Order: sequence, then structure tokens, then C-alpha cells
Amino acid sequence: MYKLIIFLPMLFALGCASTEADNQAELQMANGHGLPHTEAINHLSQQMVNELVRQNDGLRPDQPLLVTTPVLLSDMKSTNALGLQFQQGLIASLHDHQFNLVDINVSDTLKVTQSGEFILTRDWQQLPVDVPIENVVVSTMSLSTQGVALNSRIVNISNNRVISAAQGFINASAMPGYISHSEKVVSQNGLLYRDAQAGQHTVQLVGDK
Repeated sequence: MYKLIIFLPMLFALGCASTEADNQAELQMANGHGLPHTEAINHLSQQMVNELVRQNDGLRPDQPLLVTTPVLLSDMKSTNALGLQFQQGLIASLHDHQFNLVDINVSDTLKVTQSGEFILTRDWQQLPVDVPIENVVVSTMSLSTQGVALNSRIVNISNNRVISAAQGFINASAMPGYISHSEKVVSQNGLLYRDAQAGQHTVQLVGDK
């Protein structure tokens, strides 16, 4: 009996700790903090797609939909590892909502090599030319001192009408594998800027020059 009396409070304390940890994990999942960087992108993708679904005012589930590569808002033509992974997250989340998705990167020819079997390509000459697409998902990324703002929208390319739109934000601290705060010394437009502390300029995308 003596051992049982001592052990029960220990079980109760462990149970409370476990419940508290579970609640903390759920809170982190809800606000996107504390998640591994790739999981954080996928979580954000789900949130963005949920908003796109809520805002949708014209796209039917049976209409083909293409997800384009997110681009930097500053030039509208370049992307990065963050944008490429975000695109994959959007595709998975949209498919989860049963949208009729089209993968434009599937070539007409399957390549069998010593390294493996490949059918995906970014060579436009190997892509099909008769894919009927009227609706696309376009996304932009805008860098700030704290992180990256993301904007996604579904556009009908036959008339440029915006069918749905969503906004999101990724803190640099939540995505260390993709985003880092600026250093004290920053090169910009050929000039060096020295700040009193790090993080005074826009965030840096890891791997970008």
C-alpha cells in the first residue's frame, strides 16, 4: 500500500505533464510556431488553401487547375527553395480538397537511365502543348525584416479575373532552413551597410546569393 500511495501522485504528475505537452504541441501547430521548417511550409500551405477555398467564388471542382511556381514580388520572375517547396505544399493541399489539378511538368516521354526512371521536366520543349487550362494558382513572396509575406490567388487566364485570394506570413525564426535574419554587415546594390545589430535589413533566403 505504501508503494502505491507514492506511485499514484507520480502517475498523476506525469499525466499532467503529458497533457500539458500535448496542449503545447497543438498550440504550436495552430499558430505555426515551433514546427520544423518543411512542416511549417506545409502547414502554411494548408492554411492558404483553406482560405482560397473559403474565398472561391467561381471555380468548380471539375475545372482543371494548375499551380505555378511562386515568384519574388520584386521582379515577378525568380524563385528560391522556399517558393519551390511552397508550391509542392499547395499542390498537396489543393488535392486534399479534391481540386482537379494538372501537373504541367510531366513530359511526353519517360526516360529510363542508370540513375532511375524520370518523367518530370522543366524543359518546355518536352512538355505537352495541348493541356486545356484556364485557371491557375499564382503566388508571390515579399521579404521584410521579420520574414516572408506570401500571397496566393486563383486567376482565370482567359479574362485575368481573380477567383480567390489568400495571404500568409512566415517568420524567419520558424524557418531556419530557408530564411535567416540579416547580418550586421549587408551588401546591397554594390555597397556595404554596417548596422548596430543583426536583423535590421530584409531577411536573407538561405542558399541565395
